[in-house]
Amino acid sequence: MRNRSTQMVYDLIKQDKRVLAVTADNRNEIFDEIRVKYPKQYIDYGIAEENMIASCAGLATCGYIPFLYTITNFMSMHAFEFIRNDVCIGNRNVKFLGRSSGLVSCSMGATHQGTEELALLRTLPNMITITPATPIEAREATRFAYEHEGPVYIRLEGFNEPELFDDGYIFDGMGGVIRVREGTDISIFVMGSIINEALSAAEELQNEKGISVEVINVPSVRPIKYDQVANISARTGNVITLEEHSIYGGLGTVIAEILARHKVICNFKMLGLDCCATGCGNRNDMRIINHISKDDLKRVCMDML
Repeated sequence: MRNRSTQMVYDLIKQDKRVLAVTADNRNEIFDEIRVKYPKQYIDYGIAEENMIASCAGLATCGYIPFLYTITNFMSMHAFEFIRNDVCIGNRNVKFLGRSSGLVSCSMGATHQGTEELALLRTLPNMITITPATPIEAREATRFAYEHEGPVYIRLEGFNEPELFDDGYIFDGMGGVIRVREGTDISIFVMGSIINEALSAAEELQNEKGISVEVINVPSVRPIKYDQVANISARTGNVITLEEHSIYGGLGTVIAEILARHKVICNFKMLGLDCCATGCGNRNDMRIINHISKDDLKRVCMDML
């Protein structure tokens, strides 16, 4: 996912001198190549995220389009006030690529687990927040960010995620949700690569229990098409949200807000992290420990019915 996104930055740099590849001591192999071949369009600020963001806000006012690539927590939390004041309030054309989001770096403990940043960033003025589920969706979200005038945050969870879309996929910057599996009994709204847990659970529920579960990919929590979510939820009357993020302020909160505003009557359950994640280990084990695995989702579906 993060390689497809940063490769798109590289492709944009080749055709547009305004595009900058920016990092805070967290480049990958693609940014390394940019550093060598396009040194005038590459900046590494070192471990100084606040300086990086303040400087890029200034560069944006001069017509540049900086793409900031670094660890989500360090960028969104260390430098939150700079994102708010220098970028978002002034609607500066700065793009944030947050790597190691969710539980990707879970073996490094809570300091590196990016599990609350969407709750923070979606509250900011003018900020679009995107959580791709697959590498192609990450690539196309990055293309959209380039074309959009204003701040965009893209949550890049990891790498080598299974692909759900073909090469012609077009990212909907207006916040449309995508049904990736049909179903009639339960609607599961998912953001990010954990959608693969939902798809596995839905297939097993169909084969083992005859339960028909639809899976809805939510690539953007701001904006999001309220009417579309409300209509899907009303049709099945059973709604579950799944996210590798805190349930406080994340996808579950967004869907709950929509259901309340549209007065949708349904059964509703949020599956996600209770604030920070519990434990330390590999990603699959962490999903089990924190009750957001395929088997947890299956149990919630059966309880709901």
